[in-house]
Amino acid sequence: MSVQPLTIKGAFIWDGEKGAARRDLYTSDVVLGKPAGGALTVDLGGFTILPGLINAHDHLELNHYPRSKFRERYDNAHQWGEDINARLDAEPYRSLRAYPLWDRLFIGGLKNLLCGATTVVHHNPPHKELWRGDFPVRVLREYGWAHSLHFNTDEEIVRSYRATPKSWPWFIHLAEGTDGAAAGEYRRLKALGCVGPNTVIVHGVGLTEEDTADAAPIVRGLVWCPTTNIYLLGRTAAIQPWGAKVMIGSDSRLTAEGDWLDELRGGVYSRQLDEPDHFLALLTRPAAALGLTDAGHLRCGARADWWIRGDFWIRDNILLIVKGGVPQIGTPDMMAKFPHIQTVDAALDGVPKRIHVDLARRIHQCALKEPGLEVDTLPRKRFWMGRKA
Repeated sequence: MSVQPLTIKGAFIWDGEKGAARRDLYTSDVVLGKPAGGALTVDLGGFTILPGLINAHDHLELNHYPRSKFRERYDNAHQWGEDINARLDAEPYRSLRAYPLWDRLFIGGLKNLLCGATTVVHHNPPHKELWRGDFPVRVLREYGWAHSLHFNTDEEIVRSYRATPKSWPWFIHLAEGTDGAAAGEYRRLKALGCVGPNTVIVHGVGLTEEDTADAAPIVRGLVWCPTTNIYLLGRTAAIQPWGAKVMIGSDSRLTAEGDWLDELRGGVYSRQLDEPDHFLALLTRPAAALGLTDAGHLRCGARADWWIRGDFWIRDNILLIVKGGVPQIGTPDMMAKFPHIQTVDAALDGVPKRIHVDLARRIHQCALKEPGLEVDTLPRKRFWMGRKA
């Protein structure tokens, strides 16, 4: 399906750590260097357009589960893993596991889209459904992964690491705890020969100062998931030594507060970030670490994934979300600026929205429901004598 080209006038376009500058933005499904023929001109004067967020860590099929823990605080996430695994055949987990894979993945993708995260790293098997054309977000395709030193054998970890091309990121949950076992995991991983320029450490709460000093110059990055860490462990990783190698990951709702924006606010509450506006570099940093040349910016050739936020860093305050040059959801006034898009009424966390009819149709077809999202019934198609009325 062809995408209506757009010429966006008067907006400030975020351009990485240099900030935002007023310029015209030309798009089809990608950002263009000049206006396309037949483009629709849209005046967004005064608004700031941000590139689609990159969520560096999620388990997309787990976002329909309730946030769960069975102790006040864990010394190590491995303990939590054993606790949850022992309850998978009890309710509500038994029923929630029975939903079709597509529905479970779709809810994870939708959660991300609704907060402006249009590109996601899935830390689990690369299900083919993740790359269907109707999946709500883009999912990193070129990656390797292992779960952890606790739930994988040494042989499995080494095999996965060696099988991953060196140009691809390789992800592993590491040092997700505050005990001695967590503190020793980096040295264990390094002894296996799995610490290198493509290694991405997820969590890293229990890394010692010495191991952080050793790892930060070597590995590709640290994925920071503060709300999961604080919920399970009572503290999160120290991110200052990692500098520009820090990436935000939302984790799944099984342990996290919610979405990428919740993690940004969690970072502020942990007193490791200044106000969110001072950390906008997190919008662009993950692209290089993940090998993405067409995300994290809005220069020519980038994916036309962008969003406009309101006054607050919460999803119901987002004014507009665009994926592939096509507005997906926004305030009624903002969506009305794109008359070529058929929309239906919706509400997100009680705030009125308009949502693209195709996305609304997929939401209605999903057996699972996104918390806080209400979408009106779809307009009926009328037929008479086999012809549309």
